[in-house]
Amino acid sequence: MRIDRTLELVRQGYPWARRFRGTADAAPTRLLGREAVVVGGPAGVRRFYDPRLRRQGSLPAPIKLLLFGPGTVHGLDDAEHHHRKAMYLDLLTEDAVAALGERAEREWERVVRHWAERDHVVLFDEAVRVLAASVFPWAGVPVAPEDLPRRARQLTAVLDGFAVPGPAYARAVLARLRLGRWARRLVRGTRAGRIRPEPGTALHAAATARDHDGRLLPERVAATAVLNVVRPTVAVAWFVAFAGRALHEHPEWRHRIAEGDEGPALAAFAQEVRRFYPFVPVLPARARERQDVLGVPVPRGGLVVLDVYGTLHDATRWPSPDRFDPSRFLTGDVDPDALVPQGGGEVRTGHRCPGESVTLTMITVAVRALARLPFTVPPQDLGFDLSRVLTRPRSGVVLRLRHARS
Repeated sequence: MRIDRTLELVRQGYPWARRFRGTADAAPTRLLGREAVVVGGPAGVRRFYDPRLRRQGSLPAPIKLLLFGPGTVHGLDDAEHHHRKAMYLDLLTEDAVAALGERAEREWERVVRHWAERDHVVLFDEAVRVLAASVFPWAGVPVAPEDLPRRARQLTAVLDGFAVPGPAYARAVLARLRLGRWARRLVRGTRAGRIRPEPGTALHAAATARDHDGRLLPERVAATAVLNVVRPTVAVAWFVAFAGRALHEHPEWRHRIAEGDEGPALAAFAQEVRRFYPFVPVLPARARERQDVLGVPVPRGGLVVLDVYGTLHDATRWPSPDRFDPSRFLTGDVDPDALVPQGGGEVRTGHRCPGESVTLTMITVAVRALARLPFTVPPQDLGFDLSRVLTRPRSGVVLRLRHARS
């Protein structure tokens, strides 16, 4: 029997699968007490999204329920998954995402004006507030101005602690319980007519959604659907913090964007932030039946684990993969099976995240605002711990405004 590597994964975080798999497309192991195979690279991505695998039962319950919630679309398969995912696809149209981006632009402009009154700001904290203030009204979620910081902190606590044993996990659980109660009240109020979100918003769509058999979604499942729109948007704060770090460390790109190259250069910078900096370490699936996975036999119920971080730093697809270089996105088409920071496969028919366009839009809006800003970065710890999921710069990226009082 193979050695179970679960503790190694927990302790090592992002680099574990890359180290374990090496350059192979697939490497057998044991995780969570089950036979497993770790796959990566474009071939591994394609195999991971094969219909012979399923998502139901693949995530450990302590992570699934805390991060995604009960009845989440992330744990569904086949017709039920397609039916539920259609709601998110209908919400995240090109026009709707553009409208969210416009809200975020206005929020960044408002926040930056207030920065002039301060000596310094912590970019991560500011990004959390901007993203929450943008997504709540866009999603039809009524949040009083005085309550917004509390809800933003709760969403951040869930994201910050869902995979970290100890006090951070306890804080995440408490925050998730409070968010769940709040979201259920929103759904209940919408169904009773006390809350009237605009049609086409996330709250309205979730409260009126029906399952594959035509029944109204249970209240807690509808609440989960609402949170699974606002939570991933706030999660972009992790990318924004890394983007601020990258603008500081690569001033040539900051100047290029600030001086008006807001087309290909800005888009390339946002994509490289998603590729280079760690976000999702791995993704799990389960074998529906005994099968061969890229040369590795996997029993029914065995785990197939996609090495997301390693795929994004695969030297066979990304030359000098551990170097931040947005220019790699200025030439040729991007292989969707190599760029998988939010999963792979097809968006409409598979499990690729439907909110990918939201993430790119939110990063782009933030980078545009920051590149134009006359800030400096004082001495601080901009490093990040690859063993911690989710990771981000330890300092949060402290910015000092050049026109601020000394």
